Amino acid sequence: MFGMKIIQECKTLTEWQEVMVASSQGDKEYLVLLPPWDRTEKEAVCECQSYEYRGKCRHQREALSMICSWSELDGKKQTPDERKGHLCPDCGGPTNMVVLSV
Repeated sequence: MFGMKIIQECKTLTEWQEVMVASSQGDKEYLVLLPPWDRTEKEAVCECQSYEYRGKCRHQREALSMICSWSELDGKKQTPDERKGHLCPDCGGPTNMVVLSV
């Protein structure tokens, strides 16, 4: 029989994230979309021309570094107040409950 484990994760891991990243010259900003299922550069989508032509750009990497990706599975635990209030111990943002099969 399969069991389950309930954990909390930062909402940044369970929802699409929209991150604005400045251009190299600082005169523009590009929207980078980060999906909840895979936090790697290959899955991030950017609206810049480099991404359009090459399928990758520096904005993807920068966007990934700008968001929280805390999960209870990473080892860092919430305080009792953070757990009760569904607050991320890294960024202070909201968390979601996630059910895992074990």
